Amino acid sequence: MDIEALRKQYLAELKAETAGAPPPATSEKVAEYAASDKRDDGKLCEMIASLSLDKENYAASVRTLLDVLANGAIGSIARLAALRQLGSAEFHAVRFAPFHAEYIALLRRLAQDADKDIRAAVLERLTLTNDSEAQKLLREGLENVRKALVPAAKAVQLLARDDHGSGTAIFRRLAAEAKGRVREQALRALSSDPRSAALFEQIAANKDEKTPIREIAALNLRNASATRFAKLARKLALDDDDDDRLRAAAVSAITHTGEVAAKLATSRFGEALKSIGDSTTSRALKSSIRRFAKAHLG
Repeated sequence: MDIEALRKQYLAELKAETAGAPPPATSEKVAEYAASDKRDDGKLCEMIASLSLDKENYAASVRTLLDVLANGAIGSIARLAALRQLGSAEFHAVRFAPFHAEYIALLRRLAQDADKDIRAAVLERLTLTNDSEAQKLLREGLENVRKALVPAAKAVQLLARDDHGSGTAIFRRLAAEAKGRVREQALRALSSDPRSAALFEQIAANKDEKTPIREIAALNLRNASATRFAKLARKLALDDDDDDRLRAAAVSAITHTGEVAAKLATSRFGEALKSIGDSTTSRALKSSIRRFAKAHLG
């Protein structure tokens, strides 16, 4: 293998690619094209993506990106491209500092934009920083205080990012009362909330509930209360009339949760599981029982 020849070939290919690439757009050209009546949003996206964020061009590029993002007359695809570029610009914290307050104010305004894609993207960005205004808007939508800005399931997902738990009470209500993906997201948002242990246990034990919902509730219960989960998991694992998928998940959770296994890994429980493993036709349940026996029964 001729390393020098490969190096020259690589450099030649790189030079050819660079030569064929369009030159970076300037902030002036982007601003001019964005204001044009004949603009094509796809082309504008390409220009935005090529805007330089180096030291010399940084301030002018950021100003142009903010203007494009704020302009409701421009298509959402190009405004979202500007938002993505601003996300890249944020990594230069010192350079971005003079624009930060204006940027956050703009995002808060655009959280109520007429375009649903803009609203969703902006709320996504704001909730990553635990923005209190964005959290307030999401809570009010879920509480029907205002018109929802994003679908309820998405609102729950975004509000769950709040590490201060401002949406916990709403999540409990939705986990108990909502349907479909909203309820599923609410349960996931509660995760290991110890004050919701009774709700988790009630849902996980209810055979009228859908299996995926029961699984989420059972795993939440494991995180919230090992003692209550041990009692529930034993009942699920040994109930021949329950869903095999859920029983397999229960046995697996017992196997991999030391505190729970310590309460249940007795010879009597092991023999009961072995009998189930011999008779069940569920491969998942058989597999979970084998792993339990290998880990805890020797």
